[in-house]
Formats: sequence, structure tokens, C-alpha cells
Amino acid sequence: MVTPIKKSRGSVQPSALPSRADSSLSAASRIEPQKKRVTIADLARALGMDKSSVSLALRDSPRISEATRTRVRRAATEQNYSPNWAAKQLAGSAQRAVGLIMPATFECLVHPPVARTTQALARLTAPRGLTLNLIGSEQLEASDDPNLALHADGLLVWGDVPARSVQRFSAAYDRPAIVLDPHHPSYARYVGNALRIQNREGASAIVRHLLERGAQHLTFVQHVSEHLGHIERWRGARETWVKDRSLETLERVVDRELTDADLQRIAKRPNAAIFCSNDRGAMQVWHRAQNLGLSIPGDVKLAGFDGDEYGALVGLTTAEFDSEGLAQMAFDAIVELVAGGPTPLVDASVPVVLRTGATS
Repeated sequence: MVTPIKKSRGSVQPSALPSRADSSLSAASRIEPQKKRVTIADLARALGMDKSSVSLALRDSPRISEATRTRVRRAATEQNYSPNWAAKQLAGSAQRAVGLIMPATFECLVHPPVARTTQALARLTAPRGLTLNLIGSEQLEASDDPNLALHADGLLVWGDVPARSVQRFSAAYDRPAIVLDPHHPSYARYVGNALRIQNREGASAIVRHLLERGAQHLTFVQHVSEHLGHIERWRGARETWVKDRSLETLERVVDRELTDADLQRIAKRPNAAIFCSNDRGAMQVWHRAQNLGLSIPGDVKLAGFDGDEYGALVGLTTAEFDSEGLAQMAFDAIVELVAGGPTPLVDASVPVVLRTGATS
């Protein structure tokens, strides 16, 4: 849940004395002070709910009970909240668009979790009369002219774009920006707006599952080295494993150094398990094991991470984050920032859930 930080209100300056012409104006024709806009965060606080649940209720989502939806709609009416305020707030801009920045070749879209999140963002923007613009990071690097290079009111940045680029974009184009899954090494000490994946917690859930299935030896195969998320997955796996097993029963291998001889050696251990840092790597191990005549999970249990559709075809045990939830949190937060709402810092995490399958 994105927790808003309250901003102090500026002091009201006394108005000048009215002229004789002003004094003839009727009270009804004088401009009234603008009322504070009611936001989703205000409704959530009043109802004792989280913002994402309030947002789903306002969209009449079946994921929220009818009683709760009625309660939320009643509160929205009483507080003069408009469900379509996001589009209205962005309507003052000629662009009326949210930008999603990725590396210029958009190679991260080949990963199913990224594609699912992007599709979910598109589904959220369209009904509100907004567009989702995919922007290559190198496109913005080439120019500082906001009228030339940038067609967006707010920026969502995928986490493989370096932190220095995000800071530069936000400053040069004067747009709010939120990083989704900041995993480039440059985000190690990043303190800006970010929505993070619970990589360590997801890895812990995988290892607990393998332990419950009787695993006595664990090999962690890391498939991406310069990736904060994969590093966190190793840390979560290690912390959880050593609580129940000795450190000698745990090893870490880089995927390019994992030979067929290593796979055969691992499979000879009693109750052996392999945990790959992503599903793509796990599927590579699965195919190699098949070619070597090894049985999964008979000879070795296997698990991955990310919830790819490829792994689902063979029933791969994995951990996956809620891509729909990430998109919803990102959309709500960027619209709040664009509208000047009371959310100066976005810092939240996206849950990861365990999906057990035939490979463990």
C-alpha cells in the first residue's frame, strides 16, 4: 500500500481592501475558496481500507464483496468524490498520457511478467481517456526538449533503466517518475519513488516449500548476475535454508558454469533440489535434465521464479508477483503525483505468491 505523507498547508495571505466597484458585488458572485479535492487516499483512510481495495470497489470489481462496494460508493458520494477524477486532472494537459520508459529495444517485453504488467497498465489507462506511451530511454537521452521528445504527463520507468537516467528525465522534463521493480545495480541506494517486488520473501516461500517436501541439499542457480532482484532471491533462499539445514548442504552456481556433469552429480544426492533465480533458467535446466535421462522431481526437485507461462506448461513450481496489482498501484500513484495529490514519496512493495507444481 502506498502510504501518503502529509504536506503542510501554506498560510493564507490577507486580501487587499476592496475598491468601490468591488463593494457592489453581491455575496453570491464572489469567488469562494477552493475546496480540498477528495482523493482515493482520503477515502481509504476514512473507510479503514487500503487504496487498491477502494479503487477496485469504485470500479465495481467482483474481487470486492458487494457489501464493501456499496459501502465505498456511499462514502464516495457523501464526500463528493468522483471516480473519474484522474482523467479530469490530466485533462488540462494536451498529452493526457502516461509514459512507460524502457530500454530502446524494449527487450524486457519478452519476459512475461513485464508484458503482463504493461498490458494491465494499458487496460487501466484506456477507460479513462488516457494513452499509455512506450518510450525508449535512449530517445530521452538524446534531447532535453520536452516538446520534442516526451509525450507524457507522468513517467513510469521499468527497473532496468539506470537510476541516473530516471533522475535526469525527471529533472529535465519536470515530470514525476516512479520506478517499477528497480533492479539495475544503480538502485542499490535509490531513495526516489519506487514500487519494489518482494523478491526475498518469494524466495523464502520457495525454499520453505522445498524443505517441506523433504529437500536435504539445495543448489541455487543464478541466471542473471547484475540484477538486484536475483541477488535478493539468493539472500532470501540462503537465509531460509540455513535455519533448517547446514551451510554445507547449500551451494550457489552461476548458470553458465553449471555443466551436465554438475547436474548428474547433484541428482545423485539424496533428496536434492535446484532453485533457479528465474523460470527461464529453470526451464533450461528442465530440458537438460530430460536429455540426461534425469527424472524431475524423482531425481531432483526443481523450482523457479517469475511465473512464466513457459514453466506452467510443465507444472513448474515457482513464485510470481501480482502484475495486475503492480499496474494498479503504479497507475494510482502516478495519477496522484500528476494531479498534485498528497503523495510526495511513493515507496511500496508488491507481494509474491508461491505456485506449487509437478516439478517439486
